[in-house]
Amino acid sequence: MSHPPRLATLGMALLTAASVGLLAAPAQAATTGLASVVETTKVQYKAARGKQNKVVVTRSGNTITIDDRVSVKAGKGCKAVKGDKTKVRCRTSKAPTRVRVYTYDRNDSIVNRTDLGMTADGGSAADTITGGPRGDTLRGDTGKDKLHGLGGVDYIQGGDGNDRVYGGDSGDHIDGGDDDDTLFGQNGDDFITGWIGDDRLVGGAGDDDLRSNAYGDSRSDDDVLEGGSGTDTANYFTYERPVTADADGVAGDDGMKGEHDTIRTDVERIQGGQANDRLYGTGRPDILVGGPGNDTLYGYAGHDVLVGELGADVLDGGSGDDALVGDDPTMGTVSADVIRGGTGRDLVDYMNYTKAVVVDLDGAQRDDGQAGEHDTVGADVEGLIGGSGSDRLTGNASANEIDGWAGDDVIRGGEGDDTLSGGDDRDSLYGEAGDDDVNGGEGYQYDTPDRLDGGTNGTTGDRCDPTTTDTVVDCER
Repeated sequence: MSHPPRLATLGMALLTAASVGLLAAPAQAATTGLASVVETTKVQYKAARGKQNKVVVTRSGNTITIDDRVSVKAGKGCKAVKGDKTKVRCRTSKAPTRVRVYTYDRNDSIVNRTDLGMTADGGSAADTITGGPRGDTLRGDTGKDKLHGLGGVDYIQGGDGNDRVYGGDSGDHIDGGDDDDTLFGQNGDDFITGWIGDDRLVGGAGDDDLRSNAYGDSRSDDDVLEGGSGTDTANYFTYERPVTADADGVAGDDGMKGEHDTIRTDVERIQGGQANDRLYGTGRPDILVGGPGNDTLYGYAGHDVLVGELGADVLDGGSGDDALVGDDPTMGTVSADVIRGGTGRDLVDYMNYTKAVVVDLDGAQRDDGQAGEHDTVGADVEGLIGGSGSDRLTGNASANEIDGWAGDDVIRGGEGDDTLSGGDDRDSLYGEAGDDDVNGGEGYQYDTPDRLDGGTNGTTGDRCDPTTTDTVVDCER
């Protein structure tokens, strides 16, 4: 499984670094704005305080032009444009790599019309900042700002105030900051965080990661999470208090106690937090991921994917053909999960396990998983995938589909017309009662000898698909 929460955390870390470093405007500004070449390949413009700026940045070769509605002073590497005191041209000795623009305390406008990335800070008041085709780092600071990333992977912070942010064409990292913001990812796989305030997060096209409040349980804001097209995630991974969530579109019924988030019906995936969460599916295909904690996941209708991850979880697929994954041993210690399929043809997946697992589909309590795990896999599960250890997998009276995956496995179909596959390595497969389809599989690098035993057949007989090294017993087809 992919873990968009880790990517989102990285994105927010970069954004935070940008706001502390690159976006930190100088403490002092002169009465006239100053444009200059800095660090050889960058052009920087510090506007004057007390002025309402309208800054447009353009490029021609190594020359960057700063055009404002008020006077601009030419600093290092720059020259004033004759007859136009509001325009300065700056030339870098090497190809320019970035532009920086800082405005301050009025309703300012900044537009990047170059093909370079821009770092911009609007300062206080209601600012409008528009990036360019490359990746920009934009910060509205205080005030009711409008920020547009356009092309490239942008890092955008609204700051204080009721802001409107538009990511643009690529996978952007958007942080609303304080107050009530409206955040649009638009195209690309975006990472959007509301932070403080009652925010509206709209992913748009792409597989988006939507975080109501990155502080986790420190505040109870009422946010609206809308996915748009693609596979979108309502992400509560940072929350340390229990979360209850579903993507049914009902207003105010999601989040931790007292929070009142709304997850719209165009969100396909819900990521739980650190505590004991309750996540619910809908009538559509849903992906529910519990995370740490003892979580309860209900798929309800639809073909769902339920993943407990860490903790002693309860997974119930409900109706539909569901895929059920209890623990992920790559993340930490495994625990005793209860896994129920419900109606439909359901599959339990132990593929991430490297130690041997013993699993049967009889519904007996606490007898499944690796040594000491004590999972309970329900008798209403029809499919089973083992791990890379030497597993012991047993079906039930249904028509089971069992795959040993890697390792020297022993697989028994039980009653019913079963489909058994050994996967890699040296396996022993027993169809037992029913008309079974038995395939030993092949080794990873070379053919390994498997034992294929069809067992007692029904009306048409058992079908075995051996390689040249397999031993075949009681196969009629």
